[in-house]
Amino acid sequence: MEGNKIQRRSFLKLAGAALAGMSLPFKPKSADAQIATDLARTAKFWKVNPANGQEYLRQTVVNTKFVQSDSMIWAKVDGWWQKYRLAEYSQEFLDWWVNDLFKWYDLIFGTPQQMPPNGGHHTPGIATYSRRGVGRGDSSFHLNNAFKSITLLPKEENLEEYLSVYEQKIADGTGPYNLEWKKAKMKDPNYWDRKLMGMVDLYSGREFVEETFGFKESHYLLNTMVNPVANILFLDNFTSEAAPTWELRGIVANTHWNDPAKPNHDPHQVDDDLYQKYLKAVMLPHKLQHGGDLNFTGIVFHVVELFDNKDSDVYPGRGVRVAPNFTYLSHAEYNIKKLLGKV
Repeated sequence: MEGNKIQRRSFLKLAGAALAGMSLPFKPKSADAQIATDLARTAKFWKVNPANGQEYLRQTVVNTKFVQSDSMIWAKVDGWWQKYRLAEYSQEFLDWWVNDLFKWYDLIFGTPQQMPPNGGHHTPGIATYSRRGVGRGDSSFHLNNAFKSITLLPKEENLEEYLSVYEQKIADGTGPYNLEWKKAKMKDPNYWDRKLMGMVDLYSGREFVEETFGFKESHYLLNTMVNPVANILFLDNFTSEAAPTWELRGIVANTHWNDPAKPNHDPHQVDDDLYQKYLKAVMLPHKLQHGGDLNFTGIVFHVVELFDNKDSDVYPGRGVRVAPNFTYLSHAEYNIKKLLGKV
């Protein structure tokens, strides 16, 4: 009887090992490439920078090495490392975004001054998701949507000039910065990197959030630290019929201001790290207007697809993909596939 128990126990061990082996292609076991549910739940991806004793985080599910050289990004999506070809948002989208901004300027700097509406070019909704169990423990779901301020990002060769103008204005109030300078830059379609858009997470890792609310991460951050997919949805606030609405789908890279990989560990120095510069390109205009520091988590959204979602009977619209170009079925082709039961 005892021999039978041993044989049965050995069989179960072997069966368990075989099942584990079968699951390996679907569940990579690399701790560096995938943050386990328990770690994400308790936020153990926060580490201490030995240079200053303050915390930082580093996203490990995105590789941006080939973004500028090959217009391509690697990301671990739904548990798998995948390569995505980046697209550029269209001229029509850029024109809409800039014109919407100028409408805000007319309200803010007009006579009398008025508050602009929420949303529009400035504050789209951004949707993210992760997987079951990842979160703060305050929800049964792992899908999140939040409104975030967003901005265009200059091309790499224009970043130094862009940052220096804002830094000079903040430092002593001098330099070329004024409303006309900003408008001229916005009107230049060649100044901006159409593969990218910039945001910040204003709450994650900030002491007042921990002290007041009892947690330190936004749902956005928890989701994208393990699954870096995001959808951004813009809705025009000034058009009453067939209002422009744009959907961008892509990959987000999070960059913490205190990452020890950053040169010289100095948040106020223009350094050689491109994604730290992108963080500053978002935060310096914010600081000029609202004050405060630069110690936030920067978000760079990498455009993979752009859809025109306006409610219109005129092409495009109704969720048609406009970047990169996509060829949809003609009405005749659609009917043939429908007859064959393939749609």
